[in-house]
Amino acid sequence: MSHPLHPLLVHFPIALLYTTVLFEVLGYLLKKEALRQTALWLLILGLAGGVVAAIAGAWSEELVEAAGVPEAAIDRHETFAILSLVAFGLLLIFRLWRGRGWIPQNEAIYFAIAMVGLLLLGTAGFFGGELVYRYGAGVERPAPPTPEAPTR
Repeated sequence: MSHPLHPLLVHFPIALLYTTVLFEVLGYLLKKEALRQTALWLLILGLAGGVVAAIAGAWSEELVEAAGVPEAAIDRHETFAILSLVAFGLLLIFRLWRGRGWIPQNEAIYFAIAMVGLLLLGTAGFFGGELVYRYGAGVERPAPPTPEAPTR
């Protein structure tokens, strides 16, 4: 694949997952269930998009390594990305169980998981940016200049 898909796909789940927490906070503060329902759908869409972006990232990992990006830098980004998906997956499970009455309403735990998820997601994004801006992952480099032909 000549064009990396991961950078094209990753921005949507990031935006959706951050917006999820915003809508949950607003729904809680304003006592609006519609905002919290919207947050649930944003969470589902954000997680689905995150899984797709993670798969695309895994597909391009070998190409990025072959371009000279250190494996440790890639692994650091990948680890935080996976941990953020796990945190938001737990958030979804908590949300669904809470909605069914299987666990008590505990906003402190819910928002603690959400904050951890956001911190992990932000850290994954930071290290993803490092892959691009520090190591040039996915950046085409110009061809080396060709020597000029001698003039007579």
